Amino acid sequence: MKIILTIMLLSISGMGFSQSQAMVWYFGDRAGIDFSSGTPVSLDNGKMIAKAGCAAISDKQGKLQFYTNGMQVFNRMGNMMNNGDSLYGSQYLNQNSIIIPKPLSDSIYYLFTINNHDSLMRFTYSLISMKQNAGLGAITLLNKPLVNEVVEKIAAVQHCNGRDYWIVIHNQGLNYIAFLLTSDTIAKQVISTGSLGVKADIGYLKISPAGDKLVMPLNNGDILAEVCNFDNKTGKVSNPYFLHRRNPDTYCFGFEFSPDGNRLYMTTGGKSFKLWQFDLRFPEQIDNSAVEIASGNNFAMQLAPDNKIYIARENSPFLNVINYPDKRGELCNYVQKGFRLNHGQCYKGLPNFVQSWFYKASFDAGKTCFGDTSILTFNHNQNIDSTVWSFSPGEGTPFIHGKKSEVNRLFGDTAVYTVSLSAYHCGLSDTTVKIIKIAPYPQSVLPDDTLLCNQCTLTLDPGTADSYLWNTNSENRYLEVSTPGLYRVKMENNQCAVYDSIIVYMKEPVVVVPNAFTPNNDGLNDHFKPVVSDALTGYKMWIYNRFGTTLFYTENLSEGWDGSYKGSTCPPSTYIWKINYTTYNKQGRLVSKTQQGFVTIVR
Repeated sequence: MKIILTIMLLSISGMGFSQSQAMVWYFGDRAGIDFSSGTPVSLDNGKMIAKAGCAAISDKQGKLQFYTNGMQVFNRMGNMMNNGDSLYGSQYLNQNSIIIPKPLSDSIYYLFTINNHDSLMRFTYSLISMKQNAGLGAITLLNKPLVNEVVEKIAAVQHCNGRDYWIVIHNQGLNYIAFLLTSDTIAKQVISTGSLGVKADIGYLKISPAGDKLVMPLNNGDILAEVCNFDNKTGKVSNPYFLHRRNPDTYCFGFEFSPDGNRLYMTTGGKSFKLWQFDLRFPEQIDNSAVEIASGNNFAMQLAPDNKIYIARENSPFLNVINYPDKRGELCNYVQKGFRLNHGQCYKGLPNFVQSWFYKASFDAGKTCFGDTSILTFNHNQNIDSTVWSFSPGEGTPFIHGKKSEVNRLFGDTAVYTVSLSAYHCGLSDTTVKIIKIAPYPQSVLPDDTLLCNQCTLTLDPGTADSYLWNTNSENRYLEVSTPGLYRVKMENNQCAVYDSIIVYMKEPVVVVPNAFTPNNDGLNDHFKPVVSDALTGYKMWIYNRFGTTLFYTENLSEGWDGSYKGSTCPPSTYIWKINYTTYNKQGRLVSKTQQGFVTIVR
């Protein structure tokens, strides 16, 4: 039985993001992180205490401008900004603030806050000019109300025109409210009716970096949250799917999307503190796709410029980290206490940012082995008007036009190809380029199923490949085999993998017994003993006369009967022999066998 299986693996190239305005974070009890070097660095100059919600902003070069806990605003020196202690917000609200640069301005910022200084729970904004106070900034307009009776949630994403911004909140009823911030004004209020109201006002509203999905904590009965489509051209929220409670007496708290938009992460609290991952590629199956990643101290989550997700640990000098959030299940590489804060500590919250700052168009390339039809899949397709795929070398069809989020391509040779995807929306395009290597499958030369003699060793050689993995966990090309069984090997060239297998059987020994011998001391056929093709693991032989008397007994296969009994020569006649031995059968199991017959002494 020889089985060969093949597996096609993804060849995915990394993407770099332009996320300078989210480079510096301040949060918790005077904690901070700077991502501008490419490696996160703990900061020791934070002056803010934020029990929950907070926000920060850097300029397009990654230089910190200011940060806030919803009640106070601190300039980049860590001092209170002019008029910065007069906000009506609260540092205890989960999402109390977000900072957005005024479109087409390099010095004016909007600070949106949820204000709870009275029973109205107002959504307000303030204006900050960085030209004031020698470049350290000042608040020039305070607490301008927009709408009342909202819940403590704010999320923001860029309009598809790449210039304006949507700011999304939820009222205390069923409605999402999206405000459009332009260079002139807060111009538009788009109302979308959700499916359920918010029962317990806990948790973070999030929009995906691509601006095509939204998740809203509801904590309403058995429904923890709803995942909806978001149209970053119109501001509409639609098509809700529910995430249900998986443990009794729990609520959802933190949410975050993976960079490629295919995964959603959720933290829960109450009687069960868990971190969950959901697959967003098949909307109808979102709730059923839940995978438990971790348990314990996990609260707010935020995607960072290094493409990792950082998770708040309450009252801790550490953050938890998801290192590869695009990957499924445990492959996401969640690390508890993955980042240490050298100054201050974390509470439940992390800074709130415009999610578009973490977006970069990307696509996956599957089945990149020679002879397979490769599958190229765009990860962010919901808000796209059209796409153009281009290939170099082109091989007959260098371009594929239309609104295709997935295309099939049969590459004609084992070579390196450049694939470019341009995705258009609102007349603008996002372009991403990936280098794809089409590699040949390895060719296995394992022999057919074979026999192995007892106490022998067989060397298995599957042939040439870049890497090997046997079912014995050996990663060597050659495998020394001394026992029977099924042996499988995975051979891989540039993620093009082949599985092959071989069954090694144990060779059963052949026991041949002569029917006569001549014990006359002439050196020929003087002793009676069986001839065995392979070694036995146990052996016994008896010789009887016709009256049943035992004339000879041995447990030594090399010792034969010389035709005597108690020193006297036995007369020519026929005698009875019996042999019992143990050996391995072809499946490698130890078995006992018995043979008997007659032998004649010839003199």
